[in-house]
Amino acid sequence: MADNDQSQEKNQDPTQKRLDKAKEDGEILTSKEMFVFGSSVMGLIVLFTLGMFSQGILTGWSSLFAWDQAENLEVLRIFNAELAMNLFLIGAAIFAIPILAAVVFTQFVVGSGISVSSKALTPKLSKINPLSGLKRIFSVKGLVELVKSAAKIIFLISIAGTIIWFVMPKIIYLSSSSLSDAIVIVYDSLMLLIGSLIGILFLIGIGDYLYSRHTWMKKLKMSHQDLKDESKDSDGSPEVKARMRRLQMAASQKASERAQAVDNVRDASVIITNPTHFAVALRYAPEERDAPYIIAMGKGPMATKIIDEGQKHNKSVVRSPLLARALFFTGDIGYDVSEQLFSAVASVLAYVLQIERGVEANLPDPELPDDLMYDEFGQKL
Repeated sequence: MADNDQSQEKNQDPTQKRLDKAKEDGEILTSKEMFVFGSSVMGLIVLFTLGMFSQGILTGWSSLFAWDQAENLEVLRIFNAELAMNLFLIGAAIFAIPILAAVVFTQFVVGSGISVSSKALTPKLSKINPLSGLKRIFSVKGLVELVKSAAKIIFLISIAGTIIWFVMPKIIYLSSSSLSDAIVIVYDSLMLLIGSLIGILFLIGIGDYLYSRHTWMKKLKMSHQDLKDESKDSDGSPEVKARMRRLQMAASQKASERAQAVDNVRDASVIITNPTHFAVALRYAPEERDAPYIIAMGKGPMATKIIDEGQKHNKSVVRSPLLARALFFTGDIGYDVSEQLFSAVASVLAYVLQIERGVEANLPDPELPDDLMYDEFGQKL
């Protein structure tokens, strides 16, 4: 029971397959505070860049309020309003496009890329269910987010108030300064304020990223059983793999034995062939064993080697396709010939004996049982 509980406990780091599956489902690592930091930095960069062209921007904006031709007042009002709208849209695009690029870049850095998941885009009724929404709001996660937001706002307001208090003497005397000096003071004060707030947002973003990563990894953790199931799905059942390895080892061992057995052909009494697809070398020595037994056998190239080795040692090669296949599919190296094939093998041995004695003889067709007749693929005829 304890082992079962331990196997169900999710305390293992997620595998790459589990991470890929989460990405497909839209469950990617993200950090809202890092988005705030990234967009704020880009906003500061854009604001700083625009500050270098502030004089030209103010000059262009002030030209919209020049009414030097009273007779064309109505036309100028419409024209200037349209021009102001275009300038406003261009300004919004100047801010929006870099900030959007900053948000995308931040997600690449934080979450190792962007994932477009069809599953995540599928509408869910639970998302528009008021009860489900209330549960999310008043959940532990919702409470944590509320505390984080409140703490962040209080902290940022405190920092902003401190900086404003620091630059307040300069702001108070703006009325006694020229327009260009006032713009410089406001610009520097604004840069100091935004820069300080961005630095604080960076620290908050790092903390939120570490917390989000911890929560995300904890959600994706796997149990020992999950790892076993994933391994089984990827590579197959361990029992099946073990059985395949045993079969492969057995086949390799058998192939090695057959290759080594070619040297035993020199002791064969007869080689029965099909004529080249199969070759079985038999030895019959009554003083050694009561029944004939197989000392070498092979198929295809191995059969050719057996036949060549037999001819090298002047061994009798008998062509009998049905008997060769029957011996090959029912026997193995080192084993006696099947009792059901004794009669057929005896007739072949008698024929070989007569040939070796110089007696003219004809090979009778071996009589085989119906259930021992095979084609070249091992299927019964």
